[in-house]
Amino acid sequence: MKRLAVLALFAACGGDDTSTPPDASVVGIPGTYTIAGVVRFEKKPPLESGALGPITPTVSRGASVAVIAETGGATLAMGVTGDDGTYSLQYDAVGGDPIHILVVTSSTLPARPVSVVHPTGGGTAGMIHGFGGPKLSAGVDTHSDVLVTVASNTAGAFNIFDQLISVADRIHTTFDHPTPDQLTAIWEIGNQDGTYYDGKVHLLGASDDDDGFDDTVILHECGHYIEDHEGRSDSPGGSHNGDPTDPRLAWSEGFATYWAMAVRGAPVYMDSNAGGGFAEFADTEVTKAQINQPLGQLVSENMVTEILWDHGDGGATDDDPLTTSSHDAVLAVQKLYLKTATLRAVGSGGVDLVDWLDGWFVTNGLGTCAASKTIVSTTHTFPYDFAGPGGTCP
Repeated sequence: MKRLAVLALFAACGGDDTSTPPDASVVGIPGTYTIAGVVRFEKKPPLESGALGPITPTVSRGASVAVIAETGGATLAMGVTGDDGTYSLQYDAVGGDPIHILVVTSSTLPARPVSVVHPTGGGTAGMIHGFGGPKLSAGVDTHSDVLVTVASNTAGAFNIFDQLISVADRIHTTFDHPTPDQLTAIWEIGNQDGTYYDGKVHLLGASDDDDGFDDTVILHECGHYIEDHEGRSDSPGGSHNGDPTDPRLAWSEGFATYWAMAVRGAPVYMDSNAGGGFAEFADTEVTKAQINQPLGQLVSENMVTEILWDHGDGGATDDDPLTTSSHDAVLAVQKLYLKTATLRAVGSGGVDLVDWLDGWFVTNGLGTCAASKTIVSTTHTFPYDFAGPGGTCP
């Protein structure tokens, strides 16, 4: 009952009225039939320029999929697509009866409790996005692939859903949390509400700035969910644009951008708009603080992101001296230290870069002191004292 309840709150788009001929051998015969296929959505991949690339069909992972009776709309069977987009469902029907496949942007599986819904203020407020496949006839071993199109104004919802699936999966591995808390995103074409996080992820759908395919923007907002549910944030909120600001705000926004980069495994943040878009590169751009100013000085969120990235990347091509670390180690400081720690009475008086650096040495020891000093003090001229609760660096 819980799984079928998902379909009571969906708003379907798209679909194809083209019917397939019924299997004459089963017409009129009640039976248990099978239908299988692959669900894909049309994705506009983000480019490093900030613009979006050409449409690329992409498999839809973890989406709820159902067999729907054309007459009366009853749900005959329901399941979840695999990570390769495939599904296979058995259902009871009368041979030849018209049916179709419905795919929705929701998963009730405990490991992936994510959904994408319409914003409030419209006739479909709060409903899950859905897309209907072509009309079919119930029969033996039916095949039906589904392609969620950009033209249906629904592909963006499926792309957002795919990013949320990545977030849930990363929570499993990074925070050892097999059943994350519910993660919901709100979006639709034409949505002017803004892009922000308030317990749910809100994303623009405006004609001049649609975030439906801006993967790093989506994941950035999910970074605030990570702070909220897996770590801690003392951000006062407010506008931010990379300029020096309250260190608590700079930390929160810089961490959220870093989260987006870590999930994608690439040090670039892209945001498209009607003019093309823009990009920021954490591994090559260098934003500095004032080395002779106090720890609580105004700092840039870009600097926070760059410092975190340099602590997490590694390998032979790494351009900083900390070559044996990992992004999981950087992210784990949220849960292992920031979530429960009593913070030092330095810096801003709330969670900021100083506190993450304290936590880094508490959770990783002092073996990274020399490399971290190069990143923090030399490259970014941030005046961290390297004397936190994890010990004093030599």
